[in-house]
Amino acid sequence: MDGQGKTRTGKPVFCRFRDLSREHLNVELQVHTSWTDGQATALEILQTAKQRGLAELAFTEHVREDTSWFPDFKAEILSAARRFDDLRVYVGCETKAMDDNGRLDVSQSVLDACDIVLGVVHRFPDGHGGYLDFKQLSFDETSEIEFRLSMGMIASAPIDVLGHPGGMSLRRHGRFPESYFRALMTATLERGIAIEINSSYLVDMPAFLALCEEVNPFVSIGSDAHKLSELGRCRDQLIELGVGRS
Repeated sequence: MDGQGKTRTGKPVFCRFRDLSREHLNVELQVHTSWTDGQATALEILQTAKQRGLAELAFTEHVREDTSWFPDFKAEILSAARRFDDLRVYVGCETKAMDDNGRLDVSQSVLDACDIVLGVVHRFPDGHGGYLDFKQLSFDETSEIEFRLSMGMIASAPIDVLGHPGGMSLRRHGRFPESYFRALMTATLERGIAIEINSSYLVDMPAFLALCEEVNPFVSIGSDAHKLSELGRCRDQLIELGVGRS
């Protein structure tokens, strides 16, 4: 990642926050289809993205280690994308952390097939093959476990983006420690991967953006779109908040 703009092939190229222009904002880099928990087909999403003037789109479907349908999913995306020459389309996945050491719930074959990999925290492994019960955890416990899992992915997982940082704490407690956000941004910057600005999870976008201005990490723009109405939502919020220098 060199922050010098976007390539026409291969993986997305992320720029640092202070370098964001309106062009950099005009992307949607987390989209889910009816292959998993999304509510629209790839073709419907592409048609809507074109209508909304988006320039880049990443299909980042939820996967697990035993996912077997990914080749068919990718083939469908690439086939549909041929009808949209003005859209740059990436095929990727969203996969969750399985331990503090950066192990992901995804197969190597899926990773090899991806243009973009989002590493996220969705569940809290209990170390015995199961998961902890969120209802039994305090805010401090939830945020600390989420922070450890996130740092493990940043340190060693084969990811391009840390997706919805602090998301489990934000969903369940409405907050995530500023010191943790800052540490995650610093760590992603040091490794050269992007941290996601996710309009679906962030409860205080201005505060998160203020930290981005301070740390200046590489960033990825994602609405976590599961419905057609959500496409471009993160772009629109960032523009409303005055992000982008041109």
